[in-house]
Amino acid sequence: MVLQSARLSRVSLALAKHGVLLPLVFLPPTVWAASELAWGLVLALLAPAALGGGLSLAVARTALPKDLRQVEAIVVLALLFVLTPVLSIPAFMTLGMPPVDALFEGMSALTTTGLSVATNADTWPFAGHLLRSWMQWCGGLAMATAVLAMLIGPGVTARKLGKVNMDDGDLISSTRTHARQLLGAYAGITLVFGAAISASIGSVPEGLLLTLSAVSTGGFAYLPDSVASYAPMTQGLTISASLCGAVSLLAVALLCKRDWSNAWLTGSLQRMALWSMGCVLTLCICVWVLGGSGYYVHAWNLLSAISTAGYSIGAMPTEPVLLVFFIAVMAIGGDVGSTAGGIKLARFLTLMRTGQHAARGPRLPVNAVAPMREHGQVLKQSQLIALLALLLFYSVFVLSLWTLFLAHGHPPLPALFDAVSAFSTVGLSTGVIGADNPALLKIATTFAMLLGRLEFVAVLLLVLPRTWHIPHHRRK
Repeated sequence: MVLQSARLSRVSLALAKHGVLLPLVFLPPTVWAASELAWGLVLALLAPAALGGGLSLAVARTALPKDLRQVEAIVVLALLFVLTPVLSIPAFMTLGMPPVDALFEGMSALTTTGLSVATNADTWPFAGHLLRSWMQWCGGLAMATAVLAMLIGPGVTARKLGKVNMDDGDLISSTRTHARQLLGAYAGITLVFGAAISASIGSVPEGLLLTLSAVSTGGFAYLPDSVASYAPMTQGLTISASLCGAVSLLAVALLCKRDWSNAWLTGSLQRMALWSMGCVLTLCICVWVLGGSGYYVHAWNLLSAISTAGYSIGAMPTEPVLLVFFIAVMAIGGDVGSTAGGIKLARFLTLMRTGQHAARGPRLPVNAVAPMREHGQVLKQSQLIALLALLLFYSVFVLSLWTLFLAHGHPPLPALFDAVSAFSTVGLSTGVIGADNPALLKIATTFAMLLGRLEFVAVLLLVLPRTWHIPHHRRK
């Protein structure tokens, strides 16, 4: 077997060329900070923007080699998700956060998680809130485009990307075209919900914050009680935007082109609609059996958990059964190809089919050939291996973070809830994760958010020595 390593020169060049993303991330909140005369924040944001722009200009005339390896592309993506939160540390420190907390906040923003350790956010200038929400929107777009192109591989979604007519007769033939289509869908739903949410609140800036975080399934809010203080209309629009963000952007792009049939055939709309309704119905039955109340609050929070947005209109349930149900929903997350986190709904359904397929085995003749199929296509061994590896990584790392929480004296179920919330980039919390956590827990949670957003493989490739150097005897 021939293995390929990541070449440092290629990775460095690709990373420098992507330096143009840093001005895109940091300049909009810089402009707003300047309008508020928050000059300390302006300087803290200008520095990474200038660094990224300078690197991009320095290599502008150097063409990126056509032989860029997949491992190199994945490593570049991982580095961008590491370096951007690191470069945001001075800005959050300017807002009054210590370094470890500033890194946590930046990582939570870019990974579209929404967990926060800020204790004085109500005193921030508006630009500080815009920084978090804009980073979430940028992080959601990066995952919606780059992950589909580089990490998911040749599965069902990738086949649909290559077959579905999205360009008036032209097939999607390149990652760049693919990214443009998804960007259009992402921007489209942002504009639509931005206008509606702003009108419902009566404030364009505040509506913009909610929309940027909702569409990216991020969950940062302007008010300290998330969205509990808003009117039901605003709450409904916000959760609708979050659920749209949890649907495959391919389906959204097709809807934008009024290609209703193909949008429906992608399966994402069907999966999310049935899953959401089924989960809410199950929750209401459980609440009724337990003799509880607060159906609206629990149902709304559950939809937020399904979308992995992390908004809330009330406290998380305290009943163990309901808490476990929320944990399971968060672990599954939204659909493949969306901005949501978690294992992903389509993958969960594939796992269910593997169980069904295994149960058929003993009933088949000895010499029967019955490969597992999905949507009429034979499921490749590589796809199953990747799915099982993801499930293994998710389980092991969640267990590790949970154990760390338990070692610091946190109660078991709330600790598991917050661990799953971090790895699935949800942002809901029972209070285990907070500003009073020791530095070790904050750093561990920061790493968990990065692992969960990049689905483990990208981060593991970044830190494994053999990514950068393969011993001669392992090359074949």
